[in-house]
Amino acid sequence: MKRIKLVVTAVIVITGFTACKNSQTIAQQDAMNLNSYVDSVENLTPVYTAAYWSELDNGYQVRVAKADNTMVSLEAADKAKLDDSKIQYAVLKTTYESKIKEAEISATTSSPDYRQALRNNLFGEGMIGSDMSFGFATANNLLSVYRKFVNTVDENKNNYSREDWDEIKVLYEALDTRKNTVEKELPDGDNTKIAGLKIKFSAIKATHRGGTKGEENKVAKEKA
Repeated sequence: MKRIKLVVTAVIVITGFTACKNSQTIAQQDAMNLNSYVDSVENLTPVYTAAYWSELDNGYQVRVAKADNTMVSLEAADKAKLDDSKIQYAVLKTTYESKIKEAEISATTSSPDYRQALRNNLFGEGMIGSDMSFGFATANNLLSVYRKFVNTVDENKNNYSREDWDEIKVLYEALDTRKNTVEKELPDGDNTKIAGLKIKFSAIKATHRGGTKGEENKVAKEKA
């Protein structure tokens, strides 16, 4: 009877040990799967779209859930490696989200509708078309055109993105080209007043180029 008890005890111990080893093996495999997946994501050629990142993130969430459920059976070294992979993924996530946001902003600000809205705000509804001829600007109203342009830029200088400033620069140069065409016909004193507005614009551009949105993009890149 005593021998039978010893045999039963031995079987229980062996079974428990085997179960423990099996749990450890499963946990190690789950951790390795997560580690390998994160490494593969880092080595991919990135595509900065929300849909692409969502697919990658779904793959991560499935693997991290499995790894978290079994990590109690991991040894300290394997747990440390798993934690490193999670940190590595967090960095990748921050980078992707930042780049996706930048791409979305760029796509928006480069669209024809966005550019036209900016032009309307600076010069009036429908005054500037795709040809940017500035035919509406005559010697008699050029001063008021400059004044509206510069004052509008001044009022919105903290809200412009870098792309906005690029467009504003193009528009300003086109306006200057128009000024050169009608300059000889300007009323007395207008040339001097326009020169003052040009100085004001140059000062604004020098201190605000990139604007608040541009600074946000810069910070996001630095964090990435």
